[in-house]
Amino acid sequence: MKKIILAILVMILIAGCVSEKPRPHSKYYAGDWRNFRGNIIEAEDIVVYPNSGAVRDLLLKSSIEKVQIAYIPNESENAFYFVSSFEISNKLSIIYRNLFQGSREVDFYTAPDNSSCLVFFLRDIPNVFSEKCFKSVPVNSIDEASEIAKENEPVILLLGPSQTDRTIVNLKEYVVMAEGKDFSEVNRTYTDLDLSVAKLILTLMED
Repeated sequence: MKKIILAILVMILIAGCVSEKPRPHSKYYAGDWRNFRGNIIEAEDIVVYPNSGAVRDLLLKSSIEKVQIAYIPNESENAFYFVSSFEISNKLSIIYRNLFQGSREVDFYTAPDNSSCLVFFLRDIPNVFSEKCFKSVPVNSIDEASEIAKENEPVILLLGPSQTDRTIVNLKEYVVMAEGKDFSEVNRTYTDLDLSVAKLILTLMED
């Protein structure tokens, strides 16, 4: 009888785990739960143009040396850009390590241009290391973001209500634009920019 009761309890526990409610602000990735500012369930509906594959092809190359996270300064929007810049840098560090890092530990340092960099040995190429750097940079226009973008140093450009009237992830050559048309947080704890940033990160976390 005790064995039957124990078996029933185990089945209930398993059923509880399987039917666990979705977490709207966290995703299990690379061995841990990763927290997001935006609602990732809502973010899934954000459009990626021209498609998620093109964004992944640009940002997930092993040859990437630096990702510049740009924004057009605006006094009422800057704080949102800074928070999004940190989230992107943090998540990209996790993604690159998951995709490319070998068995050795990662070193961190600040480059002369104030970029934050991580260095690690590659998983698939013995005794060869990779360096990935991240830097938040103000720009005056979308055109300037395009001018500083390179194949191995792409730009993620954050655009808020002063610059866009849509919420989308939009790739143009070496610039990925995460756009959010509304920064109000009425009845929610996140903005449209948080949703487009979450969509970008979720796209890069796809299997």
